[in-house]
Amino acid sequence: MRSVRMQVLVSHLVLVLLLGLVLGATIPSFSALSRSVDRVLEDNYQSIMAATKMREAIEEDEKALALILLGRSKDATQRLDGAISLFNSGFAEAKDSINEPDEDTLVSKIDSEYKAYRVALDHVIDKSSSIENARPTYLAELAPSRKLLLQNISGLVNMNKTAMYRENDLTKRLVQTASIRSISVTGIALALAIGLTFLLARRLLSPLKLLTSKAEAIGAGNLEERIDWNRTDEFGALGKAFNSMAEKLLVERKNEQYRLQRAQKMSDQALESLYDPVIVTNSKGYITHLNKAAEALFGPSPEAPRQPIIAHLGDQLIMRAINKTLDLGESETSEEQVPLIPITVNGIDRTYRLRVTNIKSDDGKTLGAVAVMEDITHLKELDRLKTEFIGVASHEMRTPVASLLISAQLLDEGALGELTPSQKEVVALQKQDLNRLDRLMKELLDITKLQAGTSESDLRPTQCEELVEEAVSATRSVAKQKGVELSVATAPDLQPVKADRSQIERVLINLISNAIRHTRSGGHVKIRAEGGGDQVTFSVEDTGEGIPKEYLDKIFDRFVQVPGATGGGAGLGLSIAYKIVKAHGGKIWAESTLGEGSAFHFTLPTLNDAVGEKIS
Repeated sequence: MRSVRMQVLVSHLVLVLLLGLVLGATIPSFSALSRSVDRVLEDNYQSIMAATKMREAIEEDEKALALILLGRSKDATQRLDGAISLFNSGFAEAKDSINEPDEDTLVSKIDSEYKAYRVALDHVIDKSSSIENARPTYLAELAPSRKLLLQNISGLVNMNKTAMYRENDLTKRLVQTASIRSISVTGIALALAIGLTFLLARRLLSPLKLLTSKAEAIGAGNLEERIDWNRTDEFGALGKAFNSMAEKLLVERKNEQYRLQRAQKMSDQALESLYDPVIVTNSKGYITHLNKAAEALFGPSPEAPRQPIIAHLGDQLIMRAINKTLDLGESETSEEQVPLIPITVNGIDRTYRLRVTNIKSDDGKTLGAVAVMEDITHLKELDRLKTEFIGVASHEMRTPVASLLISAQLLDEGALGELTPSQKEVVALQKQDLNRLDRLMKELLDITKLQAGTSESDLRPTQCEELVEEAVSATRSVAKQKGVELSVATAPDLQPVKADRSQIERVLINLISNAIRHTRSGGHVKIRAEGGGDQVTFSVEDTGEGIPKEYLDKIFDRFVQVPGATGGGAGLGLSIAYKIVKAHGGKIWAESTLGEGSAFHFTLPTLNDAVGEKIS
């Protein structure tokens, strides 16, 4: 089989030959047409121009004769000589351009008639002494001879005009014949060229179409496709290269599948070796895998990932956590928002901490989620024992502390005798430390009750303005003593919140007291309440010393105090406030710029979105 290059060259050569055929068919016709035109110009037109010269020469003779009769012989002689030269020139041209039948006879007649005409003209000139003498000779000899000569000259003109008309008709026929021949040959050549083009295009595009379809099949994943060509041209080489590529892709796919299967097997074995239950879902939230620990809790993994989480696990908390991660496309990193899942296993209540991680592809597309359930039952038990111990210890310590306070009070009042100034100073310091210890015991009892869920709350519809006003009234005297200005800004028409009035007032008082404590004299503390959606946001802003950025997330933990800050309690107030707000279904956070002040915010749901009757 010829190569594609040779096929293209041959096709172009054929097109060139067809073009030569068109030119070969049309050039003879146009050559004949050109010869016909040349013949008219060279022969007939020249004869007509020669006859015109002869006619002009005769007219010059007439003018010269008139000058002679007028007595201007000198001028007439010049005209006669010029007329003779002009006639002889025209006659010579007419004689040289004889082309038509009988034209030579007519030219001979013109020659003999001109000679007779010259003789008659000479006779008239000889008798030109007066017009009366010349008139008879002119009428008898010159006029008839002149008439006959002009008739022959006109005959010569008419003969050549007739020949020109004949040549014109011939030229028209030649043009028509050339046009028909050109159109016919061009049409045939065009048809052959089109046919050749389509034939070549089909021969060239047919393997390209096959190659395209095979490439699309390869792209669709069918790596078994091959091109079965028995060709030795460029397409044959292309087919071999394509088959080699497909074979390499198939081998690479098998290797990749092996690597994926191996990696999946290793990951499955790793998951199976974990003691914590692991749940794997796809991007739609359907379970794709449960490890052995998870199967022990929820049963075997579904055969196909078509079963929703709730249908297999039956736990709303797990379903919501996984769906939230899939919807947001982010993993939950906040320790406080990690849900705790209580599950009874073999009659034993256990607690699991659920951590859900989003699985993403390299381009950021969510592929699924992995939920790990960490068994923290022992940690919860330790926390419970710790809370009980703190509660019992705090409760038991309050009695001796109260006794010590009473004793110090009696000593200070002089019930056992008058004290010296030094003794009074010692007793005052003792009372101050005992009061601080009493507050610490009370706060420890409160926080243990909140953690244990035994703090009963009196939830009632409460006006936000009343909560703010009560808290401000309770702290106004302290602010006045320190020289700190308090201001209140509550938005109009705030919806009431369903809250335990005493607990929320305690939160506000704690935040305002802290703000006053950390604000210098002449500073300002602003309390605001604003509505938004289904919640009300309370804010306490001060112009105090501010909080370092690294402590903003730690100040709500127990016993945390910012180094270098103004001294206060034991570091439990914000922790208690955090648990109260969270128990009400709200959120509390802090914002601060060091050296410029701090702002504490917390939210409470409005009456339409309030939580249940018991806070736990």
